[in-house]
Amino acid sequence: MSDKSSQNSEAPLNIAGRLGKAAMFSNLTPMISLLIFLVGAVALMVTPREENPQIDVPAANVFVQMQGASPEEVQNLIVRPMEMVLREITGVEHTYGMAVDSLAVVTVMFEVGEDKEVSLVKLYDRIMQNMDRIPAGASQPLVKPVDVDDVPASVITLSSRELDGLALKRLAERVRDQLAPLDGVSVAEIIGGRDHEISIRLDPARLAAYRIPLDQLHNVLVSANAGGPVGSLVGDNRETKIWLNGYLKTAEEVGQLVVGEWQNRPIYLKDIAKISDGAAEAENYHRIGFGASVTGAGITGEPELPAVSIALAKKRGTNAVDVTQRIEAKLNELKGDFIPNNVQATITRDSGLRANAAVNMLIEHLGIAIGTVILILLLFLGWREAAIVTMNIPLILFVVLAIGLMADQTINRITLFALILALGLLVDDAIVVIENIHRHLHKGVKDAADKARLIVTATNETGKPTIIATIAVILAFVPMAFVTGMMGPYMGPIPFNTPIAMAASLVIAYMFTPWIAQRFLPTKNVTAVQHSNSDEEKDWVYRTYMRFAVPLVEKTRVRKVFWIVTLLLFLAAMMQPGWQFIRPAGINGPLTPGTVELKMLPKGNNNTFNLTIDLPEGATLEESDRVSRQVGDVLRAHPMVVDYETFVGQAGPVDFNGMLRGAVLRKGANLAEIRVNLVDKHERSIRSVGIVLELRELLVPVMAANPHAIIKLVEDPPGPPVRSTLLAEIYGPDYETQRQLAKEVRKRFVETYDVIDVDDSVGDDQMQLNVHVDKQKAAHLGVATQQVVTALQDFLRGYDFGAMHVDEERHQVRLHVQLPKALRAHAEDLHRIYVSGAQGAVPLSAIAVIEESMASKPIYTKDGHPVTYVMAEPKQGSQVYPLLEMDGKIDEHEVLPGATVKTGGMRFTDTAPDNTFGYHMLWDGEMRLTLDVFRDLGAAFIVALVLIFLLMVAYYGQFVLPMMVMAPTALTMIGIFPGHWITGQPFTATSMIGMIALAGIVVRNSTLLIDFIVDYRKQGYSVKESVLEGGAVRARPILLTALAVIAGTSIMITDPVFGGLGVSMAFGTLAATILTLFVTPLMYYLWYKNRPWESEQDDSELAKQTD
Repeated sequence: MSDKSSQNSEAPLNIAGRLGKAAMFSNLTPMISLLIFLVGAVALMVTPREENPQIDVPAANVFVQMQGASPEEVQNLIVRPMEMVLREITGVEHTYGMAVDSLAVVTVMFEVGEDKEVSLVKLYDRIMQNMDRIPAGASQPLVKPVDVDDVPASVITLSSRELDGLALKRLAERVRDQLAPLDGVSVAEIIGGRDHEISIRLDPARLAAYRIPLDQLHNVLVSANAGGPVGSLVGDNRETKIWLNGYLKTAEEVGQLVVGEWQNRPIYLKDIAKISDGAAEAENYHRIGFGASVTGAGITGEPELPAVSIALAKKRGTNAVDVTQRIEAKLNELKGDFIPNNVQATITRDSGLRANAAVNMLIEHLGIAIGTVILILLLFLGWREAAIVTMNIPLILFVVLAIGLMADQTINRITLFALILALGLLVDDAIVVIENIHRHLHKGVKDAADKARLIVTATNETGKPTIIATIAVILAFVPMAFVTGMMGPYMGPIPFNTPIAMAASLVIAYMFTPWIAQRFLPTKNVTAVQHSNSDEEKDWVYRTYMRFAVPLVEKTRVRKVFWIVTLLLFLAAMMQPGWQFIRPAGINGPLTPGTVELKMLPKGNNNTFNLTIDLPEGATLEESDRVSRQVGDVLRAHPMVVDYETFVGQAGPVDFNGMLRGAVLRKGANLAEIRVNLVDKHERSIRSVGIVLELRELLVPVMAANPHAIIKLVEDPPGPPVRSTLLAEIYGPDYETQRQLAKEVRKRFVETYDVIDVDDSVGDDQMQLNVHVDKQKAAHLGVATQQVVTALQDFLRGYDFGAMHVDEERHQVRLHVQLPKALRAHAEDLHRIYVSGAQGAVPLSAIAVIEESMASKPIYTKDGHPVTYVMAEPKQGSQVYPLLEMDGKIDEHEVLPGATVKTGGMRFTDTAPDNTFGYHMLWDGEMRLTLDVFRDLGAAFIVALVLIFLLMVAYYGQFVLPMMVMAPTALTMIGIFPGHWITGQPFTATSMIGMIALAGIVVRNSTLLIDFIVDYRKQGYSVKESVLEGGAVRARPILLTALAVIAGTSIMITDPVFGGLGVSMAFGTLAATILTLFVTPLMYYLWYKNRPWESEQDDSELAKQTD
């Protein structure tokens, strides 16, 4: 092939050439780089760090009480009209209602990204406007915001073998008061412990003996504790304030209260009750246990210790790392003197430490990726060229960090993954520029002026195709910014940071690369070079490419084999995720060897997980505590458990996942929660998923011994949380039938492969006692029904009749009256109740009949539609396959006699429930999130392809070449799916992001190939010569950029969440690059070899477009 480059006249400078020439001779260039370094370093230190991006999801719970109303009445009078009113608010996504005896709860969820303050103002405003619609007997609505900013960043658990719950809580309050004023701390809450109270435990036998009715005692006690300013005396030109000192001050004074008279002598309170000054009766339990991993660490003695936790949230926009470090430092100061030695202070949650560890690990991965890229450059270009490209990397990253700081971004896992993803892309521009400069300089240089001219020429040559290719890559990422739902802000750092990195890489490559190259790259004398072979002929990449490309171009048979093999590889790759859906064995079950699993996101490798225990309604606190202790025995023996915190009858410190799943409402004697902290993931070989599976098996005997208890092991989700992974919503015209359908659907869940933790919203049947007052007998005896209500409440719940006024106490010391728990445990105990009548004390049995009946159950609604839920979790695999199997068994089937269920929610758009004439079951949970995310990412992919095609059409001024440029995009599948199979990774949402990014990379490579082929055609080469020469010359920079992408993103493959992104980028780039180097030139050759007139016309028009 003869050298015809001499025919090419000096091309006019484009924007890249002009920028490179101006920067090469400017003294401002090094000053600008120094400024970028300084600003970027400040941004790295100042930008707040957190583990995950902050997702704004404004929400609130609205509570309304209506004493004595049944769930049906609450539903009709409060929940339904309230949901109708609240759904009128702009920005509301969903409303969830719950109607139980005497209480309505409506949860309002706003759209992701809505302003929190504005949303809450709109909510309060709408409620106030409709206060007149509240039915008689209902309380004023209480609005409690659900604020993600209130999720504790740090939790400190105080425990002791010697101190009880009251002493620990008092200490915790003092510690909290020391920690709450620290800079960056917002909400400070105490969980667990027992309050200080004066407890009056009544003796029913003595009450009966002295004929003292409960309502009479109530009135006496409430009137006994009074005082305060009552007025003043004015006289003799002065005012004297009068203060009634009638408050009770000690337990002894309480015992001396006269509550009645018997046989002409006073009856004191101490005669009918046991009075104590101490801890209140336990309404919940909180303990801490230490696992086998801390054996020998000085923690011995009781298996579990009573505990109190201090939960501290950080202020919005503050650095989680700084805040938690301040908290830990202050806590260490308090140990010893303020916190006594017999109290163990354990940090059981440290979001700052977790965030810092995640960020530092990813910074380390970023450094490894940079080192790998440098090594590749050294092997291909030499140390000087590699050093020049390397200098571009920190400049680009610092620009991204500086812009992120100005845009109120944080440094989190997703930000750093975006930078790792961008790393392989951002060196592309510098590689293309330096490689072309390297190629030109190795042809020989006459003098310094000639060197400068060649550098400008080389920069100018790559300008337009590189700019267009970079814009194409940016266009591939921009549509991702429009992903809806919680996944949008979660993945938001990727479409924010990556395009900025690409734009910065383009400017920096054309500013700084020529400046450094002009000063540091060596040159060869042109005379010496003329006596040697051309650089391309000596280059092994050039020779290797020619060895394969020449037969493909010259031999029809070889070309046919190549096309057939490529097509078969493409079809085989597409069958890997598709075979599971069409295989004869059915969609669910173990994966067929060689196939790829589809999943939203894989489970992460965490240092903690949550364990929930749900007993049937009516279970006692002691029963829940018993089951919790059995679970604790299993946890304590596991070698990977550091500690665990048990919360019985109450929720523990909420996390982001729990807050959006409604964990803040988990309160009741039948509920328990255990937060398990594991050995740090860097210090163990087994992932948290494996530990949870091990513990699940170890807990099987506990589950078998307590079949009435539902024990769930809940792992923190890798992405946005959902109410449940597998969630079926059942709608219909009759709510009782909906409940029965939920039980039947639950059976289908239990029978399905890989489905565990099955539960429903219906609950188990529970008996209740109904007290029927005979109003005629009551009236005859002078007893009002309200007296009976008050007496029953006093007997069962007890009551406060004021508080002690103690200056040094941080909480009011309640004066609480109640019967001992053992004397209010059975129906027979109600016969001990007396009320005041016209002729004296009247026993309850004389005016009322007690009957047993079935207790009412809650009624749930969503967006105004009555609904029942069935929820579950997949054991190990994806939720897609069991869900599709269950959907096939339920859809259009008669699940109950006369009740045919139609399923829905499996489309890319939301399905509205249709419950007018039949029963409708919609799939929600992670399946809905998966469909929404893949819909949005798929749409983003299509939009990206359309935008890139339009860009190519505008650049080339025709349609044929853009189609050639875009065609190899499909070739990425040949690498993506086999790559997932080889690495054992499921194809996830992050994999889809990698596939979108690859579209830009493929177009970039094709653009560079086409442009150089066209350049050779303009220089007079034939179509065949141009195709071979253009492909061979561009093979090395294309392979270099591909290897940079592979090296930069391969570090992500081991990540449990973003591994799919790394696999797509690494394997997709590998396959697409190798095939694109041959497919694109071949398409050009086959199209134009028999159309020389069209080739000349197109090349002429293209020259006008690109010059």
